[in-house]
Amino acid sequence: MKRILSISVLLVLVVVAAALAQKAAGVTVLVSDKATDFSKFKTYEWAPGHKALDPAWDKAIIDGIDKSLAAQGLKKGAPADVLVEYHAVQSEEVDLRTFDNKTPAQGAERASAQIVKKGTLAIDLRDPASRKVVWRVATERAISEMTGAERDAFVARLVAIMFEKYPSAKKN
Repeated sequence: MKRILSISVLLVLVVVAAALAQKAAGVTVLVSDKATDFSKFKTYEWAPGHKALDPAWDKAIIDGIDKSLAAQGLKKGAPADVLVEYHAVQSEEVDLRTFDNKTPAQGAERASAQIVKKGTLAIDLRDPASRKVVWRVATERAISEMTGAERDAFVARLVAIMFEKYPSAKKN
């Protein structure tokens, strides 16, 4: 009985660990300045980046970043300890995994590969004096036509996952 319980607990831990790993998968910290004490950041201001083309997505991204920065203890205000900007890019790619490479029956057409819309989001924190990027995190995701609450929840979750990589204190 103890062995079955131990195996069950181990299985649950493996499933939880896999879920957590998948949750953070695809988020990459591209820059993290080791000389920067992130715990000293108390205020921030927005700087121009590359906005999402759709104003609703732009608002959702800004709201998500504002919320994540607030969770780190930062407030909007001048003078800013750090500048924040984001860059959003949308692209389309051919998913070759969906391409049917079997020879079609005579007179039939081969199924074409599907086009996948992808969105890339990068968030930069910059030193206000030097404009040097002290932290940059990025992710790329397949995106679909989302509107309203579905879009806002998707962006809020995504940005929160990105900020899980935020270095909240200087490490010696």
